[in-house]
Amino acid sequence: MTPRTPALVAALASVAIGTAHGQTCTEPHYRWSEKVDASFATHTRAAVDVSDILTWTPRTITAKDKCAHRIGREQNVYSVTAWVRRIKLHETDGDWHVEITEEEYTPVPASCIIVEIPPPAANGAVYRQARDQLAALVDTTHLTPTGDLDAPVQVTFTGAAFFDGYHQKQTSTGKHASQHGRCNSSLSALWELHPIYEVKAPVGP
Repeated sequence: MTPRTPALVAALASVAIGTAHGQTCTEPHYRWSEKVDASFATHTRAAVDVSDILTWTPRTITAKDKCAHRIGREQNVYSVTAWVRRIKLHETDGDWHVEITEEEYTPVPASCIIVEIPPPAANGAVYRQARDQLAALVDTTHLTPTGDLDAPVQVTFTGAAFFDGYHQKQTSTGKHASQHGRCNSSLSALWELHPIYEVKAPVGP
């Protein structure tokens, strides 16, 4: 065995400690750095429908992947015009949770996706503006106790794609979505636009 000098041993130990620290996940919430990433806000956006999003191939990540980075589709920005059906303003992570459907009165569990606006503290100007834009289009002061709108409102949301693998569960019958608002009809419904960078009234035909 080749003897090692004290300096070499110390250097190797330093590398090992640094590597261990690099692998330690310290996110306060599931994939939080990705959820509040505003770096894509100026990227070109592609128009997409809710029905298109519900055909996207799910990622394999689960709740164990708390620090999973964005890859593939999650590095793209999309605009979706849809009907706001429910808004939850008091999520534990501070997000505004918005459930949307492509058609005005489509049954929500079968056809909705979720879009989320992070708290302004995450990236002040961008998310404060997005919340103000939504509140100007949808009266957030007159929601039902569950957050439902009395009448759906059509809105265009722009944000980065995000797969919420936290709600992907494995059971004896296979993988399924669980406790993901009312949008839990399929694994593809775990695709969100998150974070939302811009909210506007839809452009007419």
